[in-house]
Amino acid sequence: MQVNSNSPSFCGYKSEFSRKLEQYISSGIKNEIKEQELTDSFSKVIVENMIESNEKGKGVHGVVYGIDDDYVFKVGRFSVPALGKLKLAADRIGENLKTYYGGVLAKIGDVEIMRNAFKTKDALPAGLPRRIMSDAEKKAYYTDVYLKRFSSLPQEAYDKVAGDFKTLNLAGKEFDTINPNNFTADGDEIKIVDELIDTGSYGNNNLAKLCRVFINSFDDETAAVYDVAAVGGRKNIFKKLIMASEKAELPFGRGYDDRNELDMAMQLCGYSEKFGEIERTLRDYRNKYFDMDERLQKVAQFLKELDEPDMITAMFYD
Repeated sequence: MQVNSNSPSFCGYKSEFSRKLEQYISSGIKNEIKEQELTDSFSKVIVENMIESNEKGKGVHGVVYGIDDDYVFKVGRFSVPALGKLKLAADRIGENLKTYYGGVLAKIGDVEIMRNAFKTKDALPAGLPRRIMSDAEKKAYYTDVYLKRFSSLPQEAYDKVAGDFKTLNLAGKEFDTINPNNFTADGDEIKIVDELIDTGSYGNNNLAKLCRVFINSFDDETAAVYDVAAVGGRKNIFKKLIMASEKAELPFGRGYDDRNELDMAMQLCGYSEKFGEIERTLRDYRNKYFDMDERLQKVAQFLKELDEPDMITAMFYD
């Protein structure tokens, strides 16, 4: 989903429609009269807000428009919206996630209503934007815009993403990590859009998938390439991902594809060894230090020393 950071800000404004929708959802009681009232009210909302200047984001299949500061609606990109009966979402797992804004709260006909993910003017999706760019432009944008922003995000932002990965593993669902644009920096937070995927299995949300989003992908079709100018930013993010993964005790990966993602992240960060060298230490810490604070201190020290020269080797070649 490509975010339009120039779309208008609603500065805390909440529409009458949004207030009534919140009240109806929180009541938990089905009422056909109230549902019809909401549908009638939304017909006015869509006429007033489905305008180009109010676009909040655009993806392959849909366009998102703002309702107010808290809610947005999504319509098909190449179709005329068809309003119909109100249907509330049956799956409420999104309520247990800290970073997820892609969940559909309700549908009115074929129009989806969701929470507004982007509340600042500097929302920036991970990876490269969905527009035609030369190789030089891609390299400059990736290093000077994307990496600069995401490497400066606080550790807590990545911790929350990893925490949601853990929650989804327990629920047998996963985020779409193929398209890095689904992960957007908004202020000091990372917010995730798009739909959840049912997997029915544990462990699909792991460190390898975090690396795929934030290090290994330019976009949903293009893998990142090595660039010495990008090494510093990538290492910064890589270490934050490892810390976040350890706090949530995420799996490292599942199978051949995940292993390749981990090794690719190592390569893009300028490390000559494969991820297995790091994994052995992290597994040892998980088995040895049961107190989380102590373990994280050990991991932080290990990551700090990761880029320090091997003193024995240095003395040998001195």
